Formats: sequence, structure tokens, C-alpha cells
Amino acid sequence: MKKESHIALICSRLDLPGGTERTIVNLANLLHEKGHDITLLVLDETDRCFYPVNPDIQIRSKNLHFGIESKGNMVTRKIRFLRNLFQLKNIIRKIRPETIISTEYQFSIACILAGAKKKAKVISWEHHHFYWLKRNRLWQFLFTKTYPKLDLVVCQNKDEVPFFRQMGCSATTIPYHLHLRPLFVQKESSREILSVGWLIRRKGTDLQMKVANNVLKKYPAWIWRIIGDGELKEQLLDFIKENNLEGRLVLEKPASHDIVKYYQNASIFVLTSRMESFGMVLAEAMCHGVPAVAFDCDTGPRHVITNNEDGILVDTENTLQMSKAISKLIEDASLRKKMGEKAVANMQRFSPEKVYELWKQLLTPDS
Repeated sequence: MKKESHIALICSRLDLPGGTERTIVNLANLLHEKGHDITLLVLDETDRCFYPVNPDIQIRSKNLHFGIESKGNMVTRKIRFLRNLFQLKNIIRKIRPETIISTEYQFSIACILAGAKKKAKVISWEHHHFYWLKRNRLWQFLFTKTYPKLDLVVCQNKDEVPFFRQMGCSATTIPYHLHLRPLFVQKESSREILSVGWLIRRKGTDLQMKVANNVLKKYPAWIWRIIGDGELKEQLLDFIKENNLEGRLVLEKPASHDIVKYYQNASIFVLTSRMESFGMVLAEAMCHGVPAVAFDCDTGPRHVITNNEDGILVDTENTLQMSKAISKLIEDASLRKKMGEKAVANMQRFSPEKVYELWKQLLTPDS
């Protein structure tokens, strides 16, 4: 195979079981498979990966925080920021990539300030809704000044693009890709609702509890399994105990990168996020034939779910409406099956081949 360009993906720690970590590893593996020379540059304290990385991909690790840390004071953090910029510049000079794909705003900013554009094409790959991350005054200033100098900003959906273009950025849309599987026909006898994600407010864990209480009290034969961890874990466990939902609202910490068995055992997938840019677990569930219910929050699920065809979208934070949508699917097994089959068909647009073609146009424009 003809060797394509050398690409460096810059990211923070990859040892966590999150959607962003999964998509970074997925893209690294896909680009390597297509003949690119890939370096994963992990700017954190560990180079361990929760998800499997092709052994031929080089992983380099350097603990660079660019002053975003709790220790020290304002002066020492600025000194560390400047020192880290110099270190990043040296790393880029040594590995000599033709393209840099940065996966977090501080790394994108640092690449511009370190002069990376003199050596490589610099792309910022955005994983969050534009208003998800809060930056302090300094980082917001640097964000507005440096982002327009990037070669490109890659967003997960078309609704995110205008936010960056208003800043003067060149921006486009490339969704995540999915590892598609043959159609798995859901068992009509399954009575399991599934949610996967961090237990935090932005993922709507508090809303999830309200919906689960409504649904599980109405349908005692059903269980709701949550795969996740996070700061609201104890609150969720207390809620389960207080509402006598032990064994029916089940929390499991992700123990493996492979959660296919959970998708295959589920009849309905529920996403309660207040903000999303895509919803990786949502799309993964649907490609396994699981119909989904999600809040129609800004920019995310509406680009995955085709409403009332392969899933149901409800008004953001409307827990009563979501409870009714889930009830509709619980009470109609044929509708679940029909939506699940349609979900598998509709997720084909996120196949590795189709998504790679979009990346290829950016990475090898003369191909």
C-alpha cells in the first residue's frame, strides 16, 4: 500500500472509558488502516489507552498542561504555560508530521502559539457542543485570537459550524464513524432499557433519575441499566435506594471497552443529555438495532435520530414527555422492531468508508 501522510493526533489521557477517547482511538486506527503514518501524542501523565490501539501506531506521551492546573499560582502557571509551549514546539519538530489534528481547544491554541503551522497543517477536531466548555478570560482571549489562524475546524454536525465561522474560522463537518455490524434482531422478550455515559449534570443524570422513576414504577417487569461513572454516582445510588429501585435501576461501571452485549440485550436506548455534539453511544446503540429516545438538545441527537422513524426526539429537559415516549415503545414491540431495523439502515451513513472519504479530502486534497 502506498504510504500516505504522517498525521499526529494530539490529545489528553486516553485511559478513560469515554466517548471522546473512543473516537480518537477509532480515528487513529482508521487512518492507519488507510495507509497513514500515525502518531498519537498524548499530552498527559499516562500513555495508557482504555480502547485497543493498533500496535503499529506510535504513542508518545508528555505531561503538558499549559498552566491549566490547580497547583501553583498565577505567575508559576504562566511560566509553565510558556515552558510547555517550547516543549510542544520541540516535539513537533522531532516527529515532523505533515498534519496535526488537535482534539482539545488548549492544544489547538498551543499549536498556533508554538508555530506549528510553519511545519504542518493544523486542524482542530471539536468533540463538544460550542458552549459546553467554559474558558477563563485568558483562554477565551487566546481562543478568539488563535482559532481563525487554524487551517480548519472539524465539527461533528452542521449546526456547530456557524459558531466557528462567525469567529473567522474555516470550518466543516465530519461525523464520527461507527464499526457497523450485521443486523442484530432484538429479542421481543427483552425488557431492558439502556443508557451509557458519564454521570454528570450535562449528561442529564438528574433528569434520567426522574424519567426512570416514572417508567419503572409504571412497568414493574422492566429494568433500566446504566453503564457509567462520574460525580453524580453517589446521588444516583441514593436515589435508587430511596425509591426502592434496587435490581431494577442498575448502575454498572464500565469494565471493558467492548459493551456490545449491553446493546444486544437492550430493547430501548435512552439519552438524557442537555448538550451534545453527536452522541456516540446513541449512534452505537442504533447501529445494533436499538430504537432510541433522546432530548432534542442543541445540535446533537437530531443529527443521529430521524424522529419517529428510527427513534423519538422529545423537548429538552421535558421528563414527562420522555417518559411517555419510552412508554410508547414499551407497549408496542412491533414498533420497537420496526424502528430498530430502520436504525441499522440509517446508521450506514456513518460507515468507516464514508467517513474516511471526508477525511481523505482534507488530508490528501489532490487524491
